[in-house]
Amino acid sequence: MNATDDLVGAGTAEEQAAGAPFRSVSGFRRTLRADLRANRRDLKSQVVMIGFRSCQFLMQNRDHPRRVSLPAVALYRLATEFVLGIELRPKTRVGPGLTIFHGTGLVVNDRALIGSGVTLRNGVVIGHKRPGDMAPFVRDGADLGAAALVIGAVTVGRNARVGAGAVVVHDVPDRDTVVGNPARSVVR
Repeated sequence: MNATDDLVGAGTAEEQAAGAPFRSVSGFRRTLRADLRANRRDLKSQVVMIGFRSCQFLMQNRDHPRRVSLPAVALYRLATEFVLGIELRPKTRVGPGLTIFHGTGLVVNDRALIGSGVTLRNGVVIGHKRPGDMAPFVRDGADLGAAALVIGAVTVGRNARVGAGAVVVHDVPDRDTVVGNPARSVVR
């Protein structure tokens, strides 16, 4: 059994895309290019994504990182967590094209899975309910508003939108928009 089999989103296309920077130089380059394009107007987000993807490439395996990656991971975490206020650890499975707007206060659990083309804004928290619990799965194209909380083993569907300040504790269907605490669908 693979160590990622017990994670939300295991075996999905999103997980395959998120693993590319760990597997090869071409996967690293392709993923980093998509991240830089997605953050074209924000130098801080570009610097975060360069460090994030470089650490992933050096680690090669999220469960058993190579020792050569440890100084880079330590430097990356020091810069992002203590200086920039962004907690996006290199072990986190993230697909290409992640957009980070005003990332301060961003916290993503390293057991979460984030698909391709996802947008995260300042103050977003993606995490588990209790230590050891399953973390969320944010599918391709999802857009999370400022200070949105996605908690527990929930799935935010493809191209779904989570409003600013929403607290998501249940699955969000594809292409749905949710707001409020607890988050509920907005009738169109």
